[in-house]
Amino acid sequence: MGWSLIRFEPDRTGWREAWLHAACVRPGLPAVIAMTLGILVWGLSLAAQAATNISGVVTDSITGQAVGGARVALISGQTPLSVGTTEPDGVFQMFVNLPVKPAPQTYTLEVSQPGYALQPRNVVVTSGQADQLSYKVSLSRNEAVGCVPEPGRSVVIGHVRAPASATHDLDLSRRVRAVLEYDLLTEIQKTHLPPAQQPSVFACPNALPRTLKEHSDWARALKADAFVVGEAAPVNNKFKVDMQVSARYADSASLPTLASTPEMNLDLPSSADLGHAALEPIMIALLRAYLKEGRYAECVEFSMAAESALGKSTVLIELRKSCQAKLPNKGLLTGGGQ
Repeated sequence: MGWSLIRFEPDRTGWREAWLHAACVRPGLPAVIAMTLGILVWGLSLAAQAATNISGVVTDSITGQAVGGARVALISGQTPLSVGTTEPDGVFQMFVNLPVKPAPQTYTLEVSQPGYALQPRNVVVTSGQADQLSYKVSLSRNEAVGCVPEPGRSVVIGHVRAPASATHDLDLSRRVRAVLEYDLLTEIQKTHLPPAQQPSVFACPNALPRTLKEHSDWARALKADAFVVGEAAPVNNKFKVDMQVSARYADSASLPTLASTPEMNLDLPSSADLGHAALEPIMIALLRAYLKEGRYAECVEFSMAAESALGKSTVLIELRKSCQAKLPNKGLLTGGGQ
């Protein structure tokens, strides 16, 4: 019996195809030799793959708390290679047989859970090893999607609940935002704050905390110096808004400050007025952000605008003094030391 030299090319035909070709080269090839060759090729094919560890933890982007029961899938192209769920502590771990290749191979890790936006991210595997020991995945709530204030001083108006009698969307968050923006701009015009240091106001109509603690969580997650939600009540064709104001730099255990606005015509922002009670906690939150981030000159400027709008108060005076004390030329500033 003659013999043929068989060259195995796993990258082109695969070991299985090469073995089938070997068995067919000589119809008379003894069965025992074919079986031995098949076992050898099978072993080599296993050696070309490795059980790659893909593990990590899934958390809520607002609270930072673990998300249990989330679906986790490792995908190649459109094909799921492995699917699992997170434990109650948000941890997941999968061992997936992946080709051992020196060139980096990119896969997609998809994490999904009702109430959250689908969160895909890349997983790069080189020679059977993932590029990270633990993948940290932060799931964005559906109500937070698209709510990304620009960097800098900011106030975010979250959900403002409409009266039960409302028959259509009153767009109250954006209308309250317009009133607050007008109130702040009126005071900012009295300062020398450059545009980049002036606060901005944004509306995120769907942003609604589920618990009292989540008010400050939302402020930190959105990087908002002040985060406001409320409930509107109709009064004589106008609206009165009961507000809850939280601060980005407040203690994590701090509860939101409660405040109410006067009756406002939300269709005419220039004539509406949030009132001192509602404006004060927002301005204090902004001042604390200037101070916390070392913007001492801006803090002093804004504190004087706040005093002009609200009148002198112990909190405003103490914040201004704290900022002045950090300035090298503190005695030269307008109102310095008073």
